[in-house]
Amino acid sequence: MINRVAPFLLAGLLSLLNASQAQAQAQSAAGAEFHTRVTTLYSFQPHKLDKEQIIAKSAELDTFWEHAKANAPEVLPLLRDELANPDNPSFFAYDGAKLLLSLSEDKADRELALRALPRVDLKDVNNSDYLVTMHWFARNGFDTREAALRILDFPEFKAFIPQHSLTLGQNYALIYMLFPLQDIPFEQDLITRLETERDARSQMSLLLALWYTATPAGHAALKGFSEKAGLDAEVAKFARRLLERRPAASLSLTAVKALREERARVMQRPISDEALMEFDSLTTKLLAKQGRALSKGKP
Repeated sequence: MINRVAPFLLAGLLSLLNASQAQAQAQSAAGAEFHTRVTTLYSFQPHKLDKEQIIAKSAELDTFWEHAKANAPEVLPLLRDELANPDNPSFFAYDGAKLLLSLSEDKADRELALRALPRVDLKDVNNSDYLVTMHWFARNGFDTREAALRILDFPEFKAFIPQHSLTLGQNYALIYMLFPLQDIPFEQDLITRLETERDARSQMSLLLALWYTATPAGHAALKGFSEKAGLDAEVAKFARRLLERRPAASLSLTAVKALREERARVMQRPISDEALMEFDSLTTKLLAKQGRALSKGKP
């Protein structure tokens, strides 16, 4: 008996396969076209352009953003692929990440943007925007360690918070990107970076952050670094001053854990000089609570 169903099933399967292949080819072509557009559009560094060139490039970028927002369902997967590619232009890593954040609130997309942002040359972006963006990530529980340590490559990093007429250098910008974190330890990251850091200003930023950790390991790293041979005189003096700021006796009955949590909550508030002063006060209480335990290496 002839099976009349099989040929129809086979024809249907072939049709589906051909359709799938055609779709894959179309997606591949769209991806290649989008990649070419990204590499062509972003093959520049803003800090190397003059005023007229910046105006022209800004107009091109506006057109790109408008197209992306008007065609978000089609653009999003392409944008994700390009942001995951570390070989793309560095300014795209920042502007493309910002575009992704404007198009999606999905946690995975936010994490992808956070991984891409530090690839930018910070001379090409507004440092204040970088700080505010990383502070938002930190206070919302994202891991900002890589992005925070990135600013150590730029000793001239400086951010201005107009609401409080507050200017933050690299040192306190680093602190604002890290200390809102509650469940992500970063002390060892600071210690590891200090071992290889060669710039004096970046060394002092790391030393200040280690002092604020108020932990035995942070204190030991600070003390050990201050005793290094051949250390820049200004850096050595700064390290010694930080060590002298540690109270020697217990002054508070507040639990260490509660103090650390309170400090994190303070740093999660909008960036301000008032928050920094409260952060300083809580750090002093934390160090006093720990007392001589730090010098003995106890938690």
